[in-house]
Amino acid sequence: MENLLLYFAKANGLIILFYLMYVLFLRKETFFVSNRWYFISGLILSLILPLITFTKTIWVEPSPIPTYNEEVSPITYNTIAPIEENPLDWSLIATTAYAVISILIVIKITMELASFFNKIRKHQKQKETDFTLIHSDTTENPFSFFHYIVINPNQFSKEEFQHILTHESIHVKQKHSIDVLLGKLFCAFFWVNPIIWFYRKAMLQNLEFIADSETFQQIENKYEYQRTLLKVVTHHHNLSITNQFYQSLIKKRIVMLHTNQSNKRNVWKYATILPLLVGFMLLFQIETIAQVKENPEKSHTVKVEAVGFSWDKNATDEEMKSDAAQLKKQGIDIKFSNVKRNKNGEIIAIKIEFNDRKGNKGIKEIEGDEPIEPIYFSAEQGNIGFTAEPDLSDYVVDEKLSKQFGTEIKVKMVNVADPVDLPEPPTPPTPPTSVFENVIDPPIPPDFPNVPDLPSNFDNKKAMAKYEKAMAQYEKKMKALEPKMKEFEKKMEAFEKEMKLKEPDMKQFEEEMKVFEEKMKVFEKEMEVYQKKLEASTEYYSNEEKVVKADAQEDRKEKIEQRKNKMADRRKTLEDRRKKIEVKTK
Repeated sequence: MENLLLYFAKANGLIILFYLMYVLFLRKETFFVSNRWYFISGLILSLILPLITFTKTIWVEPSPIPTYNEEVSPITYNTIAPIEENPLDWSLIATTAYAVISILIVIKITMELASFFNKIRKHQKQKETDFTLIHSDTTENPFSFFHYIVINPNQFSKEEFQHILTHESIHVKQKHSIDVLLGKLFCAFFWVNPIIWFYRKAMLQNLEFIADSETFQQIENKYEYQRTLLKVVTHHHNLSITNQFYQSLIKKRIVMLHTNQSNKRNVWKYATILPLLVGFMLLFQIETIAQVKENPEKSHTVKVEAVGFSWDKNATDEEMKSDAAQLKKQGIDIKFSNVKRNKNGEIIAIKIEFNDRKGNKGIKEIEGDEPIEPIYFSAEQGNIGFTAEPDLSDYVVDEKLSKQFGTEIKVKMVNVADPVDLPEPPTPPTPPTSVFENVIDPPIPPDFPNVPDLPSNFDNKKAMAKYEKAMAQYEKKMKALEPKMKEFEKKMEAFEKEMKLKEPDMKQFEEEMKVFEEKMKVFEKEMEVYQKKLEASTEYYSNEEKVVKADAQEDRKEKIEQRKNKMADRRKTLEDRRKKIEVKTK
């Protein structure tokens, strides 16, 4: 469950990241087709990248070992804890509620699909080369879905009809319906994230920009096409799975039609997402594993003599579940069933079954009206099963180990060899310095005037005359902007010249990055060699017995933290370099 929630959080974070980079860098550019693939790539990568992980090993030295050792027999005793009857699993409830809402949204999408196909089945169809035209007298707003175009020819003049047909045929040829359905499905599965709804809206808006731009290039009467856009602004269609000729942001569509084509050199803005994706992989998709180097002289250690568990009348369900999980790590399956308790919460009946998958298995079952006596279980190698009460008269309670393991641990002393020092891990390389130190900011284009609102009643001559006058004023303002646009273009040329001057430095930076990447590969190989030297460390030793350095755990943890902090500082240096590049790129 935790892994699923973490994946869900990472996927949503990437969706937000792609949307923010679009708003900051790409929204005002006219690379509409490239924007389309940017949106689709963003959704796909948001699903894939959280599944890709890399492993990084950090080698640490063992901490100094004291002059004595302890032989551990961790016979555990459960303490009295309150019994919680049938606790609610809130995480399961929340997950179920979320899944139900997602399923309902998917069902709604399915119903819209069924409604669409049921609607077109009843109308006249006209086969064309690239699409199927459907005449519908009940359709107010023209729309398309895959290779179908639905339109009411009675509402439009011949020229308007041809403009709409050209626009919708572009949706059909470029299969924009796939983008629409993809956006709907992501909204269904990530509905709790508000950004996904803005993301989908931006996708649909960009599809309209594509169709408008290509239609504008194919038709002769461009002014009439804008009037057609405004004419259908009052009509709505209730199928959200279709490409609709009407979109609510008519103003933006008309402004985009009058916006000059973006300079091809601005395609560098698509690369601004790459450092952030690299940062995401470095921060969240690298699993760090700490390894301790082998101590060849078998320093002071704690030898495990026996591992035991016990359950008495006050054992809780949570404790038994935890013990079962610990035994499973040792290759022993144990199952608790038929647990009955009296009114005081004490166990009066229980059935315990175990199986080590090597032929050792057994069952212990107790039934009655009185609280049970303690049950002892040994997981010592060669002696697995239920046992009598162990004799711990020669052992004393070790407070440090008891605190570490979260249960009572009894120990006794033995003699072992002296410790040795561990070698230092290899040093990671330093990344190159950013080349974007003194780049001027890109110029800001002038603001466009607002498009006049279309009257609700086309038969109102006075309102239409007022609208025509407002449109004339709008076109006059657009023409007045031409000097500012020329000034803006000059500033852009200066900006582009400066960016071009940076190209040699950028190439040098790329070469330095290649060298840095090669050094990183060498560093990773050195780390692998270092890991192999430490794999047998501090855990296995003389007389083929498994040992655990228990009394030195606190000091070892401090050493590990020091190593982690050292690596974290190096990672922060690399991240600071990347952030500087990102800021200058913006």
